[in-house]
Amino acid sequence: MKNNLLLLSLAVIALLYACEQATIKQELVIEQVEAKWVSDSRVDVFDVELVYSQDALVVKGETTIPQAKDELLLKLEQSNKLVDSLVVLPSSSIEKKWAITTLSIANLRDEPRHSAQLVSQTIMGTPVRILKQEGGWSLVQSPDRYIAWTNNSSLAFIDEAEFNAWRSGRRVFVLCDGWLEDGFGHHVSDLVKGSLLTVVEKQKDKVLLSLPDGRSGTVGADVVREFEMAGALPTLESQDLIEVSKEFMGLPYLWGGTSSKAVDCSGFLKNIYFLNGYILARDASQQIKYGQPITLQVEALQVGDLLFFGDAESKKVTHVGMYIGDTEFIHSSGCVKVNSLDETRDNYSGYRKASWLGAQRYIGHAPGDGLMPVNQHPWYVNHK
Repeated sequence: MKNNLLLLSLAVIALLYACEQATIKQELVIEQVEAKWVSDSRVDVFDVELVYSQDALVVKGETTIPQAKDELLLKLEQSNKLVDSLVVLPSSSIEKKWAITTLSIANLRDEPRHSAQLVSQTIMGTPVRILKQEGGWSLVQSPDRYIAWTNNSSLAFIDEAEFNAWRSGRRVFVLCDGWLEDGFGHHVSDLVKGSLLTVVEKQKDKVLLSLPDGRSGTVGADVVREFEMAGALPTLESQDLIEVSKEFMGLPYLWGGTSSKAVDCSGFLKNIYFLNGYILARDASQQIKYGQPITLQVEALQVGDLLFFGDAESKKVTHVGMYIGDTEFIHSSGCVKVNSLDETRDNYSGYRKASWLGAQRYIGHAPGDGLMPVNQHPWYVNHK
């Protein structure tokens, strides 16, 4: 009897060990697929869970990468009976998979609740892709590919046909903060730099504009610029970058801020370049991956170069500014201000000099991910 119990115990232990080894192998497969397809979890979703159900293995979760799902299932089914419950986003349950930001500023958070951390923002006229919805919130992807949650009240939802019409319509950029007003001088909505609105008609020295949610009002014709959908690639000029950056001087720092109301360091750079026709990656640790690397010497820098700062030991990027010449750089730190890398200057920052990790030159670099012309981005212009 004792021998039988011993054999049974050994069999159970062997079975448990085999299950544990199989689980480790399957988890390793998930890690390998994720490492291959997901270079940055801020711009792609790959949230996978394995659950055993009777004699089958249930693959649960969601991803934005169909190819990653296909590869994962192919590798797992070689040794398991699989149940596929892995959802590819956007969710098929969403009727209108696009939206246009309809408030001057829409806050993007890391979870679907107002108390969650602010991670980014979109401004009025920014198109977003709807990935999924929960309560009164939507998980959206912005044109810089950043993924976060925003409240549905910030958005005007549209279907594919409406999206095509918006991308083909006549629009203008708003050049300064202000107000959209009705015919009686009443405020319809506040506006921020870079807002993109649809033109209804020109009225002498004013322009009648339509907001994404259907509201309309007028602004002075001198505070908007035509959005040239079929124009050439925007030209980045160092002096233009400086002039735009100086318009933000004194603006308060806000973690997650990317508007002309308040900005974080990388949000500030996004504004400067967006107002000059280009969409940058969202965060400083992403922005350093694009452009041409520059020698870590002040003498090698040119106006418009992005300067990156962080921890010297780990090489982790935590801050970014823009070089404006004569040893000085402009950045958002407490507020938008100018500091110098020259220790003889009154505005010298020893802290920034000691934490200077790298520099990237965007001017003259080929457009692409991380440096995308607005008028070439398929979410802004219908090229079909």
